[in-house]
Amino acid sequence: MYDAKLAVQTISSNGKVTVTYAWGTLGDNHPGEAAGAGRIVGTTLKLERLPNGADVSFVMRPDRTLAGTVRLAGQTYTGAFIKQ
Repeated sequence: MYDAKLAVQTISSNGKVTVTYAWGTLGDNHPGEAAGAGRIVGTTLKLERLPNGADVSFVMRPDRTLAGTVRLAGQTYTGAFIKQ
């Protein structure tokens, strides 16, 4: 089980976003939090690489949940993010 939270801070009309992303223990990576930036294209939010080296993206599903994908140290992790 992997816990993470995404808080979208700003969304610009051109699709650029700023976020805060927090994560729990993932492989050898310890819990942390980072401010980040990214872009929304269609239903996909792709963040710029985080300081811990993770590549993170989210796809909005029809049920309004986000399908999250984290790529870190050669591993790929997926899961659902539910609005709280």
